[in-house]
Amino acid sequence: MNLQEHIKEIKHSFMAFRNGIVSDTLRKAGMPYNIIFGLQLPQIAEIARNNDKNLELADALWQDSGVRESRLLACYLYPLAEVNKDKAYELASSVQTIEEADILSFRLLRNLAFADALANRLSSEDSQLISYCGKALRRNLDAMA
Repeated sequence: MNLQEHIKEIKHSFMAFRNGIVSDTLRKAGMPYNIIFGLQLPQIAEIARNNDKNLELADALWQDSGVRESRLLACYLYPLAEVNKDKAYELASSVQTIEEADILSFRLLRNLAFADALANRLSSEDSQLISYCGKALRRNLDAMA
């Protein structure tokens, strides 16, 4: 299956789990996405379990910045061995919401060998959202200690 077919299949899964009430609530709360299916994290995790970790797929989902669930699912699908310091910083620097920062930190960044240095770097950024991502990563690392 090619990448576009794979993404189409994933979006069918999003549609199957769609929750209009959650979607409407998130939209009213000011989420910046064009499309919000309203999936909750256990549903996103289930979709992740049905897909192999794959850098190309995860990147394509992360770049789909108008769809909340694409961004969150990407956090589950990045293969640790293929995320270097630059890639991790790029991802953390492009978070759009606190929810993304929290999920990215918990599902991916805290498991990287250089997570401590990354947390320090992100926490010192001027952007409040990037700095928040660093602090979320630090909380995750402290909880694992």
